[in-house]
Amino acid sequence: MDHPVRGKYLTVGNPIKLSDSPAEVKRSPLLGEHTDEILKEFCNMSDEEIKAVREAGAV
Repeated sequence: MDHPVRGKYLTVGNPIKLSDSPAEVKRSPLLGEHTDEILKEFCNMSDEEIKAVREAGAV
């Protein structure tokens, strides 16, 4: 598995193997990696609002 901070590392795969339902193993997200996406999609915030909360130190 490749990780942007840790580099290459070995991890456990999915212990259940189903031929018609393959599972994809992904790396864990970095802290705050998806913050903007979450604020836009679930909180309906605009880019300007996100910028304001970042400048205020709330994010």
